[in-house]
Amino acid sequence: MNKSILNTPANLLQEHQFFSVATVRILGYGLISLAFIDFISILIPLKLMNPVWEFQTIGTIIERIPLTLLGMVFIFYGIRDSRKLIETKLLKGISWFCLVFAIFLIITFPLNIINGFRIYYSNNAQINLQVANKVDNINKFQTDLQSAQTLEDISGVLTKQSKKKVKLSPDLNKEEFKSNILENLADNQNQIKSQAKQLTSQRKLSLLKQGIKWNLGALISAFIFFFIWKETTWARMTYEEEE
Repeated sequence: MNKSILNTPANLLQEHQFFSVATVRILGYGLISLAFIDFISILIPLKLMNPVWEFQTIGTIIERIPLTLLGMVFIFYGIRDSRKLIETKLLKGISWFCLVFAIFLIITFPLNIINGFRIYYSNNAQINLQVANKVDNINKFQTDLQSAQTLEDISGVLTKQSKKKVKLSPDLNKEEFKSNILENLADNQNQIKSQAKQLTSQRKLSLLKQGIKWNLGALISAFIFFFIWKETTWARMTYEEEE
């Protein structure tokens, strides 16, 4: 008789539901554990005060948040049902973590903006320095070439610039040859400046897109984590009531 009672459809259904809830929760803990390991690998080695590292690291963390949120939904599934004491303590800590992480994400918003500007100005400085060095070399080449009076002088300038022996034909029209080289140098100079301007624009757009994407992601994620913290008051109260 006891056996028949234990095997009633209601009890079998309840047992099946228990294992389903347990499976979902275990999956949630697994996802959060994987996310935690991922976060640790992202943060090591620390390079604080490095705007590029901070900007990229915060962005990478934000892109991993969906996995963490999914895990949170799974572990809080079922509220208090079938929870052991050790799990209630763990859930209390996780609930408070949601609030702390939400605050952290809000702080990353101005930090990302500041780092974005720092990276932008640093990129511009690097590009301008490279352009200035190349333009200076071209200007020096132009000056040396303009001061060359004979084919031997021109040959010497070309040899110095190319770092290999250059021989010119005696029948070469000196002025026309110099004019062609100077014209090509002017074109190269303009091309370098144009490419630098284009590269600056591309990097600015890429930085802006990443900044907007990650800042919006941070704000949305912060709201969700705060919402989870607010809706899991039962998790923070359970352990206190049981004590």
